[in-house]
Amino acid sequence: MVVAVAWTALLGAALAWECWCRVARPRWLGVSDLCLTLARHPVGRLLLIVVWAFVGWHLFARYTIPA
Repeated sequence: MVVAVAWTALLGAALAWECWCRVARPRWLGVSDLCLTLARHPVGRLLLIVVWAFVGWHLFARYTIPA
């Protein structure tokens, strides 16, 4: 239960950051702009794949398999 709340809070924070960056136009990158910047370089693509695999493992595989 605590893990689900933590992942939900993390997702909510990322969504709030993205919305704030779209509305206020600060000098910092939003989540989507950061992903686009990372995807331009091979090392960045590898990092995105590793993050995607980590999140996928912890959200789907680990918590949806009945014990």
